[in-house]
Amino acid sequence: MKKKAFLLLMTMTLAMGVSACGSTEKETETKKDTKVTTGEVGTVSVDELDTSKMQVIDIRGEEQYIGWTTEEGKGGHIKDAIDFPESWLDMDIENDAAIGTTMESELERRGLDLSKETVLYSNGEVSEEDAKKYQDLGFENLSVLEGGYDAYVDSGKDTDSLKNYEMYVYPQWVQDLVDGKNPDTYEGKDYKVLEVSLASEDGEYKGGHIPGAINVNADNINHVPGLRALADYENVPMDEQLKFWNRPTDSDIQAEIESLGITKDTTVVLYGTTAATTASARAAAILKYAGVEDIRILNGGKTLWKLQERELEEGENTPEKVTFGATVPVNPDVFYDYDEELDVVNDNKSVVASIRSWEEYLGNISGYTYIGDAGDIANARFGYAGSDPYSMEDYRNVDNTMFNYTMIAERWEKWGITPDKRVSFHCGTGWRASETYFYACALGWDDVHIYDGGWYEWSKHSDSPRKDKGLPSDAPEKEPQEYFIAKEK
Repeated sequence: MKKKAFLLLMTMTLAMGVSACGSTEKETETKKDTKVTTGEVGTVSVDELDTSKMQVIDIRGEEQYIGWTTEEGKGGHIKDAIDFPESWLDMDIENDAAIGTTMESELERRGLDLSKETVLYSNGEVSEEDAKKYQDLGFENLSVLEGGYDAYVDSGKDTDSLKNYEMYVYPQWVQDLVDGKNPDTYEGKDYKVLEVSLASEDGEYKGGHIPGAINVNADNINHVPGLRALADYENVPMDEQLKFWNRPTDSDIQAEIESLGITKDTTVVLYGTTAATTASARAAAILKYAGVEDIRILNGGKTLWKLQERELEEGENTPEKVTFGATVPVNPDVFYDYDEELDVVNDNKSVVASIRSWEEYLGNISGYTYIGDAGDIANARFGYAGSDPYSMEDYRNVDNTMFNYTMIAERWEKWGITPDKRVSFHCGTGWRASETYFYACALGWDDVHIYDGGWYEWSKHSDSPRKDKGLPSDAPEKEPQEYFIAKEK
């Protein structure tokens, strides 16, 4: 392979104040199996790029990687390329308690090998400064793609993207929307930007939100709030217990949506804080069940909006009540109830996808203060979630955007969760399952559902079939892959 190696600015050069523009480009001839000397970064042409032998890293923003064409460049990515945006390298993730991971663990999550021949690409040329950042991570044999992604696309080579990427909008898309512009795929309808807040986030919305956004408390739209202490359930009739933590009644859902100024034709963009990401996904599922036709989720949520230092508006926006324009639910099969879940359990063409922590799946913990029994639904297959019953790190990048979608699908496939089957996602009460439901929809899966009652409802039926505690005999993994390595606290 012919590589034109260019010297990155060295410490001594920086001290002398020599500009990179004044550096002399050094050309060398190397063989394909020869490493580039540490301190140098080579170049690879589009025709020389071989993803079967080289580790290819896309350093652009996640929005472009999943498919959005932006002002920066074309959407999609080189097939088999791994996303690791340059913007992440400027984040202080080790000292951010909300992130709680390390850059080394983020490399490990993606199976990136520091010693393997690695090619970086951006829209056009990768700058020396950006290449140096990846060298500093420890990549020993580093090159950049000549002409970048633009040259690759112009060459006519195949690219890849998330099938329904438009479901996951990005901050500039939302910025353009609220600024009165017409972002790509937006059809010009009335819109609402909706911040979904947890009950514990008192003052979060009023203290600063996306300009024009309205607010909804998750307890008002996502479920019927129940008692949080198990002992308090002793004197509550079972038919009342079974209403807790499930979706509200159809009439209550319709009334809440109308009070938010949302009709079936409204374009709705939902977001929340890192902690409220699952809550915003659950609210999105409620809206889809009701019949809202154009639902978008802000990829990265409020976390990414703040990381990009975008404007926040204080105070409160009050919507005008409207008529929804249809009778809820328009899409009842978004949610499965107990009998439908029982049918999934007994159908070999369906799969019960457990979006719970490893300890919940094994039956070591119930996961909730108001669920007594530990265990899981019969025939449940592990679908990943996070480090505890309230976390979803396995599905999040360090900036709270959606984790690599190909890797998500590969994890699911290993456990038999595949698009050729009817898939029913469940968790404890339906919030985590809602997040994965939308990931599956974005992947283009058609026959996907959320078991609304989750383990909470299933455990209250004494005759419900249950998975044996521990791992199934045919489990493909004895422990989950290290997609999330928690920071020691």
